[in-house]
Amino acid sequence: MGNTSFNKHGVGMKTSHGDIYYGEITIGTPGQRFTVVFDTGSSDLWVPSGNWQGKKPHNLYKSQKSSTYKPNGTNVTLEYGTGSLTGFLSIDSVDVGGITIADQYFTEARSSPEGDPLRNSSFDGILGLGSLQISTTETTPVWDSMMQQDKIEKKIFSIWYGRSNDAGAGGEIMFGGTNPAHYTGEHVYVTVDEVGHFFKMNNIFVGTIDTNKCSTGCHVFVDSGTTNILGPPDMIKDINRRIDAAPNCSNYEKLPDVSFTIEGRGYSVSPLDYIRKVTENVCTSRFKGYKNNFWILGMPFIRAFHTVYDYGKLPTVRIGFAKSV
Repeated sequence: MGNTSFNKHGVGMKTSHGDIYYGEITIGTPGQRFTVVFDTGSSDLWVPSGNWQGKKPHNLYKSQKSSTYKPNGTNVTLEYGTGSLTGFLSIDSVDVGGITIADQYFTEARSSPEGDPLRNSSFDGILGLGSLQISTTETTPVWDSMMQQDKIEKKIFSIWYGRSNDAGAGGEIMFGGTNPAHYTGEHVYVTVDEVGHFFKMNNIFVGTIDTNKCSTGCHVFVDSGTTNILGPPDMIKDINRRIDAAPNCSNYEKLPDVSFTIEGRGYSVSPLDYIRKVTENVCTSRFKGYKNNFWILGMPFIRAFHTVYDYGKLPTVRIGFAKSV
């Protein structure tokens, strides 16, 4: 048989309108299927349960149908940049890409405010991949459980987001390794802080023009669950002015790359990634103002750069970037 638990385990992802990427997991015994966003910007796992209200049909977790379910019942409120929900904690086995985690805490989501985006999402729930320190429920995140239960040989996971206008492109998250088919060259690593996985970014260029933003350093983190690149409103406004994208998409192919300097290297994001084509003749920028004074490199950045999270030398965490293909 061999030690199959130490293979690399990939989960294929679909994309909804090129905006959000999600893949399938199962919870319980026998496994109940859910589509989840793999989100490096949060740390908790939740799926809908009970009489969850939503415009689109969602898969609902049914504890009475699982032989490995264990009750907890602690009330939970989870808040995201795009919505919030309430529910309670439960414990069950969780299978991610063929890796079965025993006794995983997760939230059975029961309600979300009227009109909340989480109600109307094309996915069922969210699987947080951030650190325990930012867990709202203060329970061991799925990724930490994988490492603690010795389910993987290499303590790394990697994310690839395909471009929606490539034929059949979706995405893939791989636990325990990388898929060389999705990147070219070597990954270049940056060491991040232990809690929010922040690092420093310098010098943002629009084409060859230095915007003089972040010249003294900006704090930034990579967020696989965010569809845009977010930054302080004044900086974002200046970048969008320099990009000068026509709302009717007429100059789409002539727009400049936007390049971020990280530890002396430039990482360029093209209009293919930072412009959202709402329709053939309607375009919007994915650079959006954000209330905090730090930056969030979301989906457009990960599309351009295959991203690896390396936990091999804890408590040090490193994130690596290689050109995506």
